[in-house]
Formats: sequence, C-alpha cells, structure tokens
Amino acid sequence: MLKNGLFPIRRRTGTADFHLSKKAVTLTVRELEQLDERDAVLLLATMSWGSCEEMACPHCGTFDRHYWYEKELRWKCTACDAKFSVTSGTVLASRKLPVRTILRVAFEWMNGAAGKAALEIRRNWGFSYPTHYTLLQKLREGLVRGYNVGMLVGYIEMDGMDVNGRRYKEKRNRPQITGAGKRPSMPVQLLAPKVDPDTGEITSMGPPKPVKYDKTSRQHPDRRQLLVVRVRSAAKGGGAVRTRIAVALRETSDTVTRLATSSISAESFIHTDEDPAYAKFVSLYAGHKTVTHSKMYVAPDGTNNNQAECLNARMRRSVEQIYLNVSNKYLNDYACENAWRDDTRRTSNGDRLKHLMRLALSVGLSQFWRGYTHGKHRSHEMLIEGPKPAKPRGRRVGWEPMPAR
Repeated sequence: MLKNGLFPIRRRTGTADFHLSKKAVTLTVRELEQLDERDAVLLLATMSWGSCEEMACPHCGTFDRHYWYEKELRWKCTACDAKFSVTSGTVLASRKLPVRTILRVAFEWMNGAAGKAALEIRRNWGFSYPTHYTLLQKLREGLVRGYNVGMLVGYIEMDGMDVNGRRYKEKRNRPQITGAGKRPSMPVQLLAPKVDPDTGEITSMGPPKPVKYDKTSRQHPDRRQLLVVRVRSAAKGGGAVRTRIAVALRETSDTVTRLATSSISAESFIHTDEDPAYAKFVSLYAGHKTVTHSKMYVAPDGTNNNQAECLNARMRRSVEQIYLNVSNKYLNDYACENAWRDDTRRTSNGDRLKHLMRLALSVGLSQFWRGYTHGKHRSHEMLIEGPKPAKPRGRRVGWEPMPAR
C-alpha cells in the first residue's frame, strides 16, 4: 500500500502493538523516584537473588537468612561473620553511586529503543562522563558473560555483516554511483589474462575478475564481521527469541563453523544465504537451506534468514546513529547489547530491568572495567579467531587541553 503513490506505509507488527499496550509498561521513572535508598537496595536484592531475606553469602557461599543491618544497608553472614552488600562480588562492587541512582540510570539506558549514549545520560544526570561510561560498560559486560552463552536448538538463522572500517570519510560529500544510466565497461587492465596451456603465453584478455576477487587485500584493516545466530520463535509472527553473536576478522568457513559448533545443537535446522562459507553445514546439522540474496529475500519454499538480517539492521542503526564511534575493542560488547534488546523487545520494561540487573550481578567481579579510570584497560579484542591486541584510543602522552580563546 502506497501513501500519495510515492512511499510504502510500513506495516505495523506485533511488537508495535505490544509497546502501545498497557502490559508493556509495568515500571516508570516516577515509581523509581519515590524509592529511598533502603527500598532501592531491597528491590535490587530481590532482582538479583529473588529474595531480600534469604541469599547466598558472596564470601563463603552459605545460603541462609543472614543478619540485616538497617543503618548500614548490609547483611552479616551467619557462618563466616563477613558483611556484604547487594553489590558485593559483582561487576558493581566498590561502587560510589547510590543504588537508587544506579537503578534509575540503568532504567533510562534500557528504555532506549536502539540504546542511549553515555554522553546523553551524563547531560541528564551531571556526573562525570567516565562514571556513566563505566557503569554502562559494566552492564554490557554482564550481557557478554551472562547472556551470550549456551547452546541453541531449533530453526536457526545465521548471517554476517560488515562493521567498521567502511571508509566513511572517503565517501562523505562525494556523489555515489546509482543504478541509473549506462553501466561503464570493464577497463582492460582489470580483465583476467587468458593463458595458452601449451606455450604459457598470454594470447588474449579473458573475462573480468569475479566481484569478490582479491576482496580481502582491498578491505580496510579495521573492518570486522559480525556473525549472528538466531532461533526462530515457534509461534507464528513471533520473530526471533534467542541470539548468539561473535565478531570475526573474516566471514570464512573456519569462523562460521567455529561459532556454529559452539552455539548450535546438531539437531537444528539452519537457514543461511548463498555464501560458500556455510557449505559445511550440510554434514553438521539435521538440515541446511540457503536463499540467494542476489535474486530474492525469500525463496519460493519460504527459506530466509530475515531475523538475522533484522538484528543486522538494529546493530547498524545503533552503531551509526546512536553510539557513532564504537571501537573494534568493544564491538563485541555493543553487539551483545543489541542482541539482548532485540530478544527482550516484547518484555515489559519492569521485567527487562529485572533481567538486566540479574545478569549483571550474576557474573562475579568485573574482568574488564575494574580500575578503568586509573588506566587499567582491556588490551585485546574479543574475536572468534582468538584475542587480538587492540589499538589504544585514549589521550596521547603529553596531551593538554586547548587554551580558552
């Protein structure tokens, strides 16, 4: 259906109907503002442990009804006598922000459709930028270590997408070639030579090189490939329900097979595009179908990987329109965030906050962000091929701010 005969009207999906319903909003900023620090601590304890009365001691692991210290807002273990708070032994350990503030910042960040930049949150709250940035990255670490794990089974879709290193600066403010007009002919110097098998001499110029010939050598060194694995919902129109992601240097047979064997059960049926990197899946899984994207999005028998493409679109919008400057070092963290956002798109905001905080507080102490403001940074990229040393992006040695004019 067209509007004014020009642009198609986007069909409303079931997700849009859910967000417009009452059951999509079960928690509001007004309700969080009414909490004092004690109520916020007990609420976070309920989100993390399922109860604010019985929990496991983070020091010795004893599960019991521990002693509650009202003034300190902490508990004392009945076995080892050690005191602990709701964030002890978690990625939020040694925090300086009140729990009430952490919940409100996490709620504001979580409610964004495609994410919310730390700089925007900093303008709303007024704390230093490293404070907000580190807090959000710790929440993403909980998703990396607590959500992007485990095996998937069912009808699976898999796809890859180019991220970063796409030479934006060189393309900006320059006219791009469109499909209109006559297509230019192939230059002679780009034609593959035709060699005489008997004499070895070049007799004539052969057909042009394939489109992807020598593509690797021409790619930007910062280019990365986001590999996506998604499980279709059993309900009609339910979309995807669970996602696994990985970042790779190349979309090769080795990288896609390594991700598939570590995250997909052998009883699954897989849908991919026509890329030859997925050829091994025929012998690895119960079924494997492909769709030729150069001709169609959906094959006549219904084969498609549109759910994987959906996450690619969400990731592209997040990286290019929200966060703008995602480095390869933390690309895996932002991809896990978008996978979690898409998988919980039909969950009420109160349950999403509960799920987010439970994941963040269940992976133990932070491995990547403790001491970040004191120069202790992660030194490698998290790639499917293995860790790779990452380029530093901080201020150079001897940096000084520009004097005011």
